[in-house]
Amino acid sequence: MKIEIDEDERALIVRALQQYHAYLVSQQREDRRYSDLANRLKTSVSETRKPPQSESSKDSRVRAKR
Repeated sequence: MKIEIDEDERALIVRALQQYHAYLVSQQREDRRYSDLANRLKTSVSETRKPPQSESSKDSRVRAKR
């Protein structure tokens, strides 16, 4: 099943999962599934936000290091 969720909504879901996992840990009822899902979603969010790196931006970083 696939659901279309924009980046902002995914960020909210990741944050909610992290907070719920922290709550469960504080109640000594830890369930790693919430944390694992948050990490998988966070990874997919960061992959979609990475812009392709152009040659000119690579050159400017090299010049900045010198």
